[in-house]
Amino acid sequence: MNATTVSRLTSLAPAAIAVLAIEGPKALEFVSKCWQPNQGTSVLHSNRIRFGFTTAKINEPSIGCNESIVVCRTDHDRVELHCHGGKQASEKILERLSSLGARVIPWNQDPSLLARDTIEQEAIEDLVHANSIRSTAILLDQMRGALSEELKRIELLNATGNLQEAADSILQLRQRFAIGKHLIHPWSVVLAGPPNVGKSSLLNRMLGYDRAIVHEQAGTTRDSLMERTSFDGWPIDLTDGAGVRLASEASDPIEIAGIDLTLQKAREADCVLLMVDPASGWTDSHDRIYQETQGKRILVRSKSDLKISSFPPISLDFDAQVSASSVTGEGTLELQSAIVAALIPEAPVAGTAIPFRQRHIEWLNRLSHHQSTGMASKTPSNASISRLQG
Repeated sequence: MNATTVSRLTSLAPAAIAVLAIEGPKALEFVSKCWQPNQGTSVLHSNRIRFGFTTAKINEPSIGCNESIVVCRTDHDRVELHCHGGKQASEKILERLSSLGARVIPWNQDPSLLARDTIEQEAIEDLVHANSIRSTAILLDQMRGALSEELKRIELLNATGNLQEAADSILQLRQRFAIGKHLIHPWSVVLAGPPNVGKSSLLNRMLGYDRAIVHEQAGTTRDSLMERTSFDGWPIDLTDGAGVRLASEASDPIEIAGIDLTLQKAREADCVLLMVDPASGWTDSHDRIYQETQGKRILVRSKSDLKISSFPPISLDFDAQVSASSVTGEGTLELQSAIVAALIPEAPVAGTAIPFRQRHIEWLNRLSHHQSTGMASKTPSNASISRLQG
């Protein structure tokens, strides 16, 4: 007799809803022992959504009792259970179903996943950790074969002697890795500037809640504070650090350590928001930050609600210049759009092939090198692509 199995269909990351699927000859029996409808019969008809709550008990006291749950029989011997997205609720249901005799299958050991090629399975693994709309959509495209099919096309181009078209396609994939590597590892954006320039207030405004402590006294922020969010569906890590002053102006060892950490974060960031208070303008501290950063930089004229009109122009090279107010919210949406435009100049359309693992880009770099040195014909490209795809 076939076993009855249960597995998680949704990400392990916290979410609003978690979905489990139980399948096998005893699926309906097991569900009936840990679920009770709010009203009516407990009989489950195909493709009909039923509302209820869990009645799971394991050796008393009850575990998971009165947890809201939605069930739907999607096939003769298959039922989906939708519960609260927190880990505890779904784990309790899995534990109960396991105690009844269902075999719990870890998501990455599902036979339907093992039948896929390596790249598609990697996309499924990363989907578990995706926490933004754009990341999820792109990884779903790769799960459905976008990258695998593009590699097959490149293989065919090489085999038929269309080496230049193959090289162009490889170059496009390499360039798209700038997006792919950030699907589950968000872009880093650091707010930097002198003390009391409004970094923490702006961080709170962009997050939509008070995450950083704000005080009119300069130097309130001593340590770096990072919070994860998303702009236009792209995952972003926003970091607020200590206000940067020149070494000659800072004597407190804690402040100096905070400044050093902020500068380190800024150097490593994908984008730096260099904030300028319109009342004090550009300072030597701004020069220090600008000189130590190499990535994308956006000039943010903070406290725009003060309406200071004598703000002098700044001729240094920035990817964008935006005026914003953490008090009124003016300019914050424009700032978010500027950040996205700097980090993702051209958003990929649906179905685009995008490499998203380090091994993908390493392989593409090697193949590109072989082609540029005239060794493409000596490169076992067909075998290499087959290995890359699994």
